[in-house]
Amino acid sequence: MMEIFELDVIKRVFLVVSLIAPIAPLIGIFLLFRRYAFFADTLAHVGFLALAISVFFQFNALWLLIILSILVALCVEQLRMKGKLPAEGSLSFFLYSGVALSVVFITFSGKTSSVISILFGSLSTVSEEDFYLIFIGTVFCSIFLIRYFRKMLNVCIDEDIAHASGIDVALVKTIFAITVALTISISIKTMGAFLIGSLMIIPPLSAMQLTKSLKGTARLSIIYSVFSSYCGIFLSYYSGIPLGASISVVLIGIFIFSFFLKNLKR
Repeated sequence: MMEIFELDVIKRVFLVVSLIAPIAPLIGIFLLFRRYAFFADTLAHVGFLALAISVFFQFNALWLLIILSILVALCVEQLRMKGKLPAEGSLSFFLYSGVALSVVFITFSGKTSSVISILFGSLSTVSEEDFYLIFIGTVFCSIFLIRYFRKMLNVCIDEDIAHASGIDVALVKTIFAITVALTISISIKTMGAFLIGSLMIIPPLSAMQLTKSLKGTARLSIIYSVFSSYCGIFLSYYSGIPLGASISVVLIGIFIFSFFLKNLKR
């Protein structure tokens, strides 16, 4: 069983999920507070497009993934703040555009076999270059969470009160949009375009079943996320199930356990 730790690619995946797993659910908490979980799905489908383009032109996708995700995130946030399009409308436009164009590029590339790893993650898609980009992205996300955690919480609770208290709401929301895009970009190669949202949303949802405090939710979310990520690596390696699906299966089990435990306490 321990031969899994002898493979360099598996060691790299463990390092990557160790960086991503604590960050993703903390960003997910704010997405839930803002009722903006659909935002993560939209950016994930834009990430699908970036990966499809990279397959078509045969180059490393992570740079394009980061740039395209950030641009779309900023567009959505600007359209939302200026009231030019409803939030749901702009998100839906980018989501369906991402999927449609992705299918076009994948079809013309002739490499439909790569679709599974793009959609659902893989143990072998993270290169050494990707790891360094993921590390830099994690550092940026961590800085945002440390510096803007309380401000973002105030914005989520009530934007008008946050503005009245001296918080630059537009700046905080813009940086948050960039951070969400960056988190999804650095996570998508392991989790896959269709399942990255599960790592951001399910851990805090599960934690909320057992604790009412923000700190308790954050801590328990991180524990759930890290535990499920490590378990998912083993499950993926020994079963052949894509990594994103393996991690999501563990997360589903954790949510069901938390939900029933909550009702049992009642």
